[in-house]
Amino acid sequence: MVGNYLWMFVLLLLLGYGLRRRGVFTDESVVWLARLVALAPLPALVVSLLAKASFSLALLGAWLVGLLSVWLGMGLAWLLGGILRLAPTTRAVLIVQGSVSNTGFLGTPLIASLYQHEPTLIAAAITYDMGVTSLMIHLVGVRLLMHSGTARGVADGVHGLKRLAQLPVFWATLVGYGLMLMQLRLPEPVLFTLEKLGQTTTPLVLLTMGGMLRGQVLGRRWKAVALIVAFKTLVMPMLMWGLLHLTGMPDFVARALLLQSAMPTVMVSAVYAAAFKVEPELASAVVVVSTVVSLALLPAWMRVF
Repeated sequence: MVGNYLWMFVLLLLLGYGLRRRGVFTDESVVWLARLVALAPLPALVVSLLAKASFSLALLGAWLVGLLSVWLGMGLAWLLGGILRLAPTTRAVLIVQGSVSNTGFLGTPLIASLYQHEPTLIAAAITYDMGVTSLMIHLVGVRLLMHSGTARGVADGVHGLKRLAQLPVFWATLVGYGLMLMQLRLPEPVLFTLEKLGQTTTPLVLLTMGGMLRGQVLGRRWKAVALIVAFKTLVMPMLMWGLLHLTGMPDFVARALLLQSAMPTVMVSAVYAAAFKVEPELASAVVVVSTVVSLALLPAWMRVF
């Protein structure tokens, strides 16, 4: 069963890439499709899954361990950048893109597909996404990139919170947690509709990401790309693995956090890098390459727990 899902992930990614090469997908259509996923299927998936999960204090532990892993990852990336004497902009890209995962647009849908009969495990994955990834990229990552870039911008805490409040999945998570905590059952027609809409998330996400792939992405910066991708897809999951053993998290939390930490670089990091002119070509290449490498390594990380 797992093998079928992994083949589906790869084939849909290749289909999206093929549609882009054939001209069916354009820059505009890929952006439109990504916005569509963020507006409807992904929030529906989150609400329907959280509504079926049971609250556990382990979810609070998942949030704390997730935050700790990203902070430690950023610290290690900062030290590594200093040891290697990277340029300040490259160092900033390493810190942000090497530590923060694509947990919402890719991680949560994939984990929901792989563990569809374990709603509490999926709830831990969602907790990591909204409580760790979204906070760190919109409140911390964006500030690091802004201070390293040449373009002017505003990236304080207030603007970061505003960006969070503009995400439909943020409100979907609040609604889902409210239903979970109050143990409220959605009307069956509503839940059925949300489930079916949410099930389209994974195929649409993979098609979208396939449409974002480029044949030539490495260029002259291939060493920097390789360094950041290796840090993201190898060092961060190993760091999470160590933390999970030290903290003794329950099995369902451990699996969710390890897989989320093994996801590729968060996509919005490339958007922020372009906005603040922090090596945008490098940042875009890291997103593409880390996506391919992450999916290739996913079966190995799934066997750890």
